[in-house]
Amino acid sequence: MEIIVYGYFGKGNLGDEALREAWSRALAEIGSVTAMAPPRLPRGEAVVFTGEPLQDRTSRRSLLFYAAAIKAAARRGRAILGAVGVDIRSFVGRRLLPHVLCDVDYISVRDPLSREKLDLLGVDAREARDAALSLDPPTGTHRGPVLLNLTPSLPQGTRAAALNFAREAARRLGKPLKGLVMARGEDHRALRGLDLVVPRSVDEALEIIAEAALMIGARLHALEFSLLCGTPFVAVPYAPKVEAFLGLVERDLPIPVPRPPISRPHGALEALLSSRYNAALAEARARLGAEAREGVTDAVRFLRQVA
Repeated sequence: MEIIVYGYFGKGNLGDEALREAWSRALAEIGSVTAMAPPRLPRGEAVVFTGEPLQDRTSRRSLLFYAAAIKAAARRGRAILGAVGVDIRSFVGRRLLPHVLCDVDYISVRDPLSREKLDLLGVDAREARDAALSLDPPTGTHRGPVLLNLTPSLPQGTRAAALNFAREAARRLGKPLKGLVMARGEDHRALRGLDLVVPRSVDEALEIIAEAALMIGARLHALEFSLLCGTPFVAVPYAPKVEAFLGLVERDLPIPVPRPPISRPHGALEALLSSRYNAALAEARARLGAEAREGVTDAVRFLRQVA
């Protein structure tokens, strides 16, 4: 079987590259796998869409393009949505989506919020977890710097609060503060003025995060990588998908994941670095990792059955 893994690849976003790696490795069991990205339309016996193709938060044009790509894939073969995110806000998007998804063979979404949005449109979907959570992380010391990841879309006040907390955390821990770039270009602008770390690959990003003493992160995959690596993290949510992920993590935690502004930095750090909190974080990592692997396996099982 000729399988296309389709997403926003090759654009300098390490989250998307993590999805490409996770799906490509799993799908190689059942066929020849090729990664493709916009603006090319996918062509293959089966196309697995990843990431967040069903969203109009950033651009309605993006949703219209992915709608055309999904319909094209369904006409030529099997169309699969693999643990995708859903964030439809416009009236046009809500009217369009049921017509786009009616011919899709398999749909799984990464969080309850995405499933709820499809339920409201009368579209059935399995719930899985982001495939990046199925990756195998390195073993790190957590003795390295404090890492800060921000996005340009954050309100100025939120960015300032996150930066202030990161500086205070680095001071209290006796560690340097470094800006972590997860999406080239965008994160460079958001982290201007900091000493930057720019990973060249998913593996390098995981190694850097596994060494870090603490992550203060905005991007979804900065936080997911932190969970994978057992690195304590503070969240700076910039989109509903981040809050949805935090809700999944917090099922196992004794306290919520801190979000700036934080009135008592010392107390927040003590809680984050406590043995009780980190044991609970390990439970969340094990649970979500198992759910991510099962979600990938379920999609692979479906494709094997229809091959």
